[in-house]
Amino acid sequence: MQWVKRTFHTMIYEIGLVGLGAANSLLLLEMERKELLSDHAVLVLEPDTKLANDKTFCFWANPDSDIVRQLKDLISHSWNVVETKEGKQSLENMRYYMIESVALYNRTRELLKSRRNITHVRTTLEDLGAHSSFIELTTSENKYQVKKVYDSRALLPKEIIATPVLQSFQGWRVTFDKDICVPNEMRLMDFSIPQNDATQFMYLLPTTKNQALIEMTRFDRTVLTEELARQHLKNYIRAMGCGYTINHTERGVIPMSQHGENHHRDARVISMGSRAGKIKSTTGYAFKSMFEHAQELVQDQNPPRFTGLSIAQRLPNRFVLYDFLLLYILKFRPNWGKEIFERLFQKQPAHEVFEFLEERSTFRWEVQMFAKLPIFKFLWSVLFSTISYVFSAPQRALPLLVGSCVLLLNYFSPGSGNAAGLSVLLAMLFIVGIPHGALDGYITQRRSKLLPFVLRYLTMMLLVILLWTALPLAGLVTFICYSAWHFGETDLKEWGLSSTFLSALWGALLLGVILISHTQEMNTVFLQMDVPILDLAPETVVLVTRGLILVSIILGLWLRSVPWLISIIAIMVGTQLSLALSFGLYFVLQHSVTGWKHLKISQEWTNKSMWIRSLPFSCGAVVLFLLVFQFDKNSLLEWSSHFLVFLSALSLPHIYFMSRFYQKT
Repeated sequence: MQWVKRTFHTMIYEIGLVGLGAANSLLLLEMERKELLSDHAVLVLEPDTKLANDKTFCFWANPDSDIVRQLKDLISHSWNVVETKEGKQSLENMRYYMIESVALYNRTRELLKSRRNITHVRTTLEDLGAHSSFIELTTSENKYQVKKVYDSRALLPKEIIATPVLQSFQGWRVTFDKDICVPNEMRLMDFSIPQNDATQFMYLLPTTKNQALIEMTRFDRTVLTEELARQHLKNYIRAMGCGYTINHTERGVIPMSQHGENHHRDARVISMGSRAGKIKSTTGYAFKSMFEHAQELVQDQNPPRFTGLSIAQRLPNRFVLYDFLLLYILKFRPNWGKEIFERLFQKQPAHEVFEFLEERSTFRWEVQMFAKLPIFKFLWSVLFSTISYVFSAPQRALPLLVGSCVLLLNYFSPGSGNAAGLSVLLAMLFIVGIPHGALDGYITQRRSKLLPFVLRYLTMMLLVILLWTALPLAGLVTFICYSAWHFGETDLKEWGLSSTFLSALWGALLLGVILISHTQEMNTVFLQMDVPILDLAPETVVLVTRGLILVSIILGLWLRSVPWLISIIAIMVGTQLSLALSFGLYFVLQHSVTGWKHLKISQEWTNKSMWIRSLPFSCGAVVLFLLVFQFDKNSLLEWSSHFLVFLSALSLPHIYFMSRFYQKT
C-alpha cells in the first residue's frame, strides 16, 4: 500500500473556491467590485492553468444592464440583428453578446496575482468534509480549513428517464478570402444542414466582414463526432462560395438535464455553476445566470453575507414543465426538434423568444406561442413522459395506483377492494418487505463477524422489549420516532434531498397523517397495550390531518420535489382506507421497494441473489405468519399488539444498520 504524506494547514481561510471556471471567476470579480476581498484570506483550488480559449460565452441583454456595464471590457463582439429562415429581425432593445473564455480567465488571473491574501493552488480537490468550525478540503498533498466554500466542480446528472440529452458542438473561427459577412448580423439555429436522426443546426457569428465563428451544434443522446462536424462545417462554408482559413477550433459537450443541481447538506458549502442548476437545460445557456447568481450571493457589507432563495424562487414554475416535455422529445424523437425550433423562431419575434428562454415571458404569450407549435408532439410527450416517469421508479406510483384501485373496487363492490389490496400487500411483504430487512448482516459483514453482529442485534431488540415492558407509552413513542426517522431517511436518499432535519420532518409528517387519520383504529390497539388513547374529537382528527397534509404539500412545492408530492397524494388516498392498508401501502410498496433498490445497487446484487441471502429469515417469517392463523380470531387483536412490540424490537437494529449503510454510501 502506498501512503500519501499530507500537510495540515493550521490557517483557516475565510473563503474557499473549488474550481475557477466562469461561475467562480464571476463571483471573484463581483466580490472585488464590492470591495469584499481585502480583509479575507481566500483559497483557490484549480488544477488547470486556464491559458487556452476553451469556450465562448454568449448571452443576450439590454445594453444598459449590469452584466454589460460591468463586463464591457471583456465583451469581444455583439449583434442586434438575427437572420432567420423568414428573413432578418431586429432584437429591438437587446443585443447578443460574446465573451471569449480566455478574456475572463486572464482578468481573474490578474486579480489573483494582485491580491496577497489570495492563495492559488494548482491542484484537484479529493474530498470535502464538514466540521463544527470549518470545512476541510483535502487534496493529494494538503488539507485546508475554510469557513465557506464555493464548489463549482461539474457533476454528471443522475437522470431519471434514460440517459440525458447532450448538447455537443464544434466551432471554427475562420477567416474568409473575401468580405461576405455583415458584422452586426448573425444566424442562430440554422437548420438547413442534414439532421442525421438528431436535432442539428449551425450558428454564424461574424466578428468582421471576413471573420466569423461558425459552430455546429447537435441535440441528441449521442455525441457529435469530430468527423461528422468537420463534414457539415466544410459543406456549410462551401455553400457560401468562398475560401477560408481555420484559426481556432473549440469542442464541447453539455448535458441537457434538469437533474444536474446538487447542493451540499452543509449550508457553508455553496454550489456554483452547473452544480447550482444555472445551466438552462433546453438551451445550454448559463453565463448570464451565473453572473446574476454571483450578484445574489454577494451583499454589500463586510464580512460578506450570503442569501438563500426567496419563496418565489423556490416554488416550481411552469418553465420546468416546458423544459421537461421538450427534453423528452429530444431524447426519444430528436428528429422532431427541427420543426419545433423553426416554428418557434418563425412565428414569434426573436427578442420575445429570448425573453421566453430567460423565463420572463407572460403566461398569455406562452399559450399563444404553444398554439403555433406542433401541439400534438407535446401532447405525445405529456403522455409518454408520464408513463416513463412511473416505470423509471415504480415505488413512486405503486402506492397511489394500488390505493386508488382499492377505493375504486370498494365503490363498485364494497369490501372487495380491501381484500384485493391486502392480498397484494401480503404477497409483496414476503417478496420485498421482509427480505429487504433480512439483509442487514450481509451489508455489515465486511467489518463485523457473524457472532458479534447477532449479539448486537439481539441486545438492541432486548432493550426495546424491556422498554415496552417497563414503560409502554415510552416504548410506543420511541418506536414511532425511530420509524419516522428511518422512513424519512430512505425516501430522501431516493429523492436526492438527503438532510437530517428533512428526514425527521418528512417521516413525522407521513406517519402523522397515517396514524392521526386512523385514530379510532389506533386507540383499539392502544387499549390492548395499556397505552393511553388519543381522545380526539372527529372534527379535531380531520383538522389535524388536513393541517399535516397542507404542510407536506407546501414543503414538496418548496423543495420542487415531484416524488414528495406524489407520496403525499398516495398517503391522502390511504386516509380513506383502513389503517392496515394505509400503512401497508407506504411501508411495503414504497419504503421496502426503495430500500431493496438501494441495497441492490450499492452491493451490486441481483434480485435472485438477494432473495437467496434473505431466505432463512423470510422462511422463519412465513412459519410465524402461518402459526398466527391457528389462534382464535377473538384473540387476534391482542396478538397484534404483541406483534407490534416484536416488530418495534426488530426494527431498531435494522434501522441502526441501514442508517450506517446510508452514511457510508
